[in-house]
Amino acid sequence: MTQNQTAPTLWIIESTYLKTGDELSAVTPRHRAWLDQHYVSGVFLTSGRKVDGTGGVLVARAESQAELEAIFAGDPFVQEGMSEYRYTAFTPVKRGRGIELDGVPLVE
Repeated sequence: MTQNQTAPTLWIIESTYLKTGDELSAVTPRHRAWLDQHYVSGVFLTSGRKVDGTGGVLVARAESQAELEAIFAGDPFVQEGMSEYRYTAFTPVKRGRGIELDGVPLVE
């Protein structure tokens, strides 16, 4: 199978909370406002807290890890030492109906 050269690079970004409770809760509204601006820009596709409450997971579209690191430098969670992030890139080769990605074949 050959890789589709027109498919975007997607990223799984996993956060690990470094603080808990009231400290984290105090920064969360600003973190969510920061997330919203990157949803509007089209970089962020979906995100949410891990079920175990230890952090979160985000799916993004970006050309490089450096691009994402620059974006995440503005995250209030990063700026206030609440969370750290791990970045994993992948090139999608298939998709289901629930997601629209130009250049990625739909499996029906």
